[in-house]
Amino acid sequence: MTILKIAGLHPKPHSLKYRLILILFISSLAPLILIGSISYFSMYAILQNKAEGGVQSNLHQVRLLLEDTLGQLNHTSQQLAFDGRVGKSLENYLSADLFEKKRLNDDIRSELGLIHFTNPTLGLMFYYFEKDNQRLFENFNVRDDYDLKQLPVLIKFDKLTYMGPHLSLNPIDGNEVLSILRKVELPDRDDVYVYIETNFKLAESILKDNDQFGGNLVHLIVDNHGQIVYSENSTDFPVGMLHSANNPSNKDSKYMMFEETSNQSWKVLAAVPKSVYNLEVNRWIKQFAFFAILTLIASCFIAWLIWRTVYRPLKLLSTDIRNVKSNNEVFPRRQSQILEFAVIYKEFAEMRRRIFELIGEVEQKEQGKAFLEVEKLMTQINPHFIHNTLDTIRWLARANGQKDIDRLVSTLNKVLYYNLGKGGPARIKDEIEALKNYVELQGIRYNFHFDVNIHADSKALELPVPRFILQPLVENALYHGLEDRGVIEVSVIEDGESHVIIEVRDNGDGMTEEEISQLMSENTLEKKKVGMGIGLQYVNRMVKFQFGAAASFHIKSTIGSGTTIILRLPIGGVLG
Repeated sequence: MTILKIAGLHPKPHSLKYRLILILFISSLAPLILIGSISYFSMYAILQNKAEGGVQSNLHQVRLLLEDTLGQLNHTSQQLAFDGRVGKSLENYLSADLFEKKRLNDDIRSELGLIHFTNPTLGLMFYYFEKDNQRLFENFNVRDDYDLKQLPVLIKFDKLTYMGPHLSLNPIDGNEVLSILRKVELPDRDDVYVYIETNFKLAESILKDNDQFGGNLVHLIVDNHGQIVYSENSTDFPVGMLHSANNPSNKDSKYMMFEETSNQSWKVLAAVPKSVYNLEVNRWIKQFAFFAILTLIASCFIAWLIWRTVYRPLKLLSTDIRNVKSNNEVFPRRQSQILEFAVIYKEFAEMRRRIFELIGEVEQKEQGKAFLEVEKLMTQINPHFIHNTLDTIRWLARANGQKDIDRLVSTLNKVLYYNLGKGGPARIKDEIEALKNYVELQGIRYNFHFDVNIHADSKALELPVPRFILQPLVENALYHGLEDRGVIEVSVIEDGESHVIIEVRDNGDGMTEEEISQLMSENTLEKKKVGMGIGLQYVNRMVKFQFGAAASFHIKSTIGSGTTIILRLPIGGVLG
């Protein structure tokens, strides 16, 4: 009655489940939609500023790297000018004799090699004599068609000129470089210059490594006169074109322009196509949408956790109720952080325990009833009266010198004494001894000869076994088809450590399936057709009563080929 009440109060799972999900989903989604709607336009402006800040940061980095590179060129050129150590050696070299020139040549090249070694970002360097169009002390090969006057001028001062980016004069290099041309003030000549380039790919790496728009960012370098001296897009921004930020040409109107001015008045510009710039902004918006969706998923997950704390305990309780209805005795211990569910689980567990206690009591009563029925079968032979009477006959026969009768009655008395349960719990060797006495009696009774061969493992002899279990199996072989010179084989073997197998095999006529069914029938007439009125049906019921599904009882028989009875019993599960 209690189970029915609890089951009746259990709400509909699907109705509660989906209502909870809907309520929690709306409560978590509504604030997110409101916040997203308010902040979208302000977020768009922030993302635009972020993209613009990224370009400006890029330009600033490029400008600093170019300034550092030009500063390094200036510092190195000072070492090679007249005021420097190498410059003074050059003056001595020009006025020295042949032997001294050889020594000074080695010293100057050694100094140049040391300078190049300590400044790995430098490339080609040499002295240039303008009137003679002659080069001295170059550390790499120089193109034959070089012309220093044709190189793009970035900044020009009184004694030095910064040039580039331009192709290196080194024919092996062929990359974009920055260079410096500095006049060397010698007392006797005013046409001597020192030319120094940066290392190959240095200028190109400065520009390319700072492109955050996937190659769509166009870098421009404008000299202090506003003329473009370097362009990554010669179509829209040709070298030599004047650039004005206030009056852009029609061509650069499709670009977003950003600039960074150096302390020497030259500029670095970045031109971003408007379509690419908008893509960058849209990328930030997609990222914002991604995190918004991620937040939504997290909100749904939190809502699911809340739902789980309410719906799942009810579902577990419903499962426990169904298990009780199906007589399932295996139940996990339910725990809940919610006080109400914890109380319900505790009360239901107590009710469930009491139900199965009552079921256990009913089963024990049924088992007792079955045991009484077995004892009733045993009493059908009126054992005590027969035992006492036979004992009297045995003493009379012995007193009159009737040894055969004395032996026969004594053997019969032993069989009855054992079957009555006198002497305590039975073992397999006790069953075998009782069987031998029974076979001896039947050998006198029948007028044909038969043999009973018993084989038992020595370890199995001490195993406990239900009393009076072997005799009905052998008795069945005697009563069903065994003829003269018949043989009955009895074997007892251990099946591992858990079971013992008792097998009784005869070479008689065998039985049909119908005859086997009659033997196992509970019909009283069929039972009284064999021996003491208790046959295979008794053994089958005794095995089921004591062992249940842990034991097995099988009969295999073929007409003309004999009968085999196999009994498989668990070790250690026998009642005393």
